[in-house]
Amino acid sequence: MKKKITAIFLCVALVAIAIVGASLAYFTDTKTATNTFTMGDVKITLDETSVANPTGPRVTENTYNTYPGAVVVKDPTVHNTGKNAAWIRATVKVEGWETNRTKYPNYMAGGLEDSLQYLIDGLGAGWSVVGATAANGDVTFVLKYANELAAGADTTPMFQQVKVPAGLENNEVFGKITVTADAIQVDGLGTWDAAFAEFDK
Repeated sequence: MKKKITAIFLCVALVAIAIVGASLAYFTDTKTATNTFTMGDVKITLDETSVANPTGPRVTENTYNTYPGAVVVKDPTVHNTGKNAAWIRATVKVEGWETNRTKYPNYMAGGLEDSLQYLIDGLGAGWSVVGATAANGDVTFVLKYANELAAGADTTPMFQQVKVPAGLENNEVFGKITVTADAIQVDGLGTWDAAFAEFDK
């Protein structure tokens, strides 16, 4: 009986050793590689010098008290506050411009796109007019900024001043000027034209 019990214990012990041996037969390890993709973004701000406080903070809106022939400061500038480089486009809508553009002393009949030159002192470096449309007497100019605008960078001002038509009569109103800016990422979109073709879809 004692031999039988000893044999049983030996069998149990061997089974236990076999199980432990199997569990220690391989050295194992597991590693996980995690790739984190942080999405960039495109964000811009648009501002200009304050007429009421020229040396103070820049503003997003101005009100002008003008008269025929007045020259006022207006320097709209785009700032890239996002994480990605961007292409920049702007529109300048001038109310009543179809008629008012003929009030300038040096006015010459030319294309609608060319007429912006009578209103401003010239476009800033990198800016060009690439389109103009008229509707209900108002004219909207489309401006292209030729350079990629890096994150944290600013465009040059679109222009520096606005010249009120000298030929305005007392009962005529020089309309409001509204500047709007659009931005779209540079990455994956190639040229400015290709990028804004996608933007407009």
